[in-house]
Amino acid sequence: MNKRYYKYLTTSQEDIKWGIYLTGVGHIKVDKGTNYPLTDDPSHHYFHWSTGRRLCEYQILYITKGQGVFESEATGQKKVKAGDIIILFPNIWHRFKPDKKTGWDEYWVEFKGILIEHFRLRDFLRPEQAIISIGIHDDLANNYINIINLVKNETPGFQYVISGILIQILGQIIAIKKYHPFEGREIEIKIKQAKLIILENIETPVQQEEISRRIGMGYSLYRKRFKEYTGISPAQYQIQLRIKKAMALLITSKLSLKEIAYRLSFDSLDYFCRVFKQKTGITPSTYREINQKQKRCS
Repeated sequence: MNKRYYKYLTTSQEDIKWGIYLTGVGHIKVDKGTNYPLTDDPSHHYFHWSTGRRLCEYQILYITKGQGVFESEATGQKKVKAGDIIILFPNIWHRFKPDKKTGWDEYWVEFKGILIEHFRLRDFLRPEQAIISIGIHDDLANNYINIINLVKNETPGFQYVISGILIQILGQIIAIKKYHPFEGREIEIKIKQAKLIILENIETPVQQEEISRRIGMGYSLYRKRFKEYTGISPAQYQIQLRIKKAMALLITSKLSLKEIAYRLSFDSLDYFCRVFKQKTGITPSTYREINQKQKRCS
């Protein structure tokens, strides 16, 4: 027998001012052989396969069992399987359904807000990438379940809490999408080895070409894969670690700026000061002065 829970939420102006708010949530278990969409969907969300639909909100569906098909004007028709995320965008025509031979289980959240538009404008969310294969993750499914339980209880202020969980779901999806291609592969091990070499040699001028040689990768491939995995180039990663070390030395030691620059293998004091300000917004001497004042006040 098909099992389902869903609820569409009323929202206040305070919810909207928060920047992200949920308008609905649900969990559906569709048995094999079942016609879909289920006929008791509310009229404002029901659609027929022959016509599809457009929503005014965003939805994120997580398929945890079975398989099916999804189609939108931005993606064309795509197969969907357990472990796939389906992202529905406002005003984008779409339709989807489980395979009658398997049925499927789906969790879904529906939401709006200016914060989501911020993510979309920066290409974290794109209608052309409405299907994201991330696999089965119990912590992600648990966040959907937590939202459902909070909605059922409707304790005061629950909208703020569930919007926070929604942000966590979005973060989990983006993180898994980014790092999933590396999981369990030799390339992940090599990048972690490179990061460790950089960390262990903050005060030693180890060249990136030497690091790539040590981990057994060509230099060009090493730079490309490192940036894909971390989001920054290996050289910038190395500089960031050196700046963090410099910040610690400025607070905990009496070394001069020149001594710190030399200890961390910067080419010159001027270069050290310039990079430090680029990364922190202030000069090393100002950073030290501020922290010394805070020590005296504490």
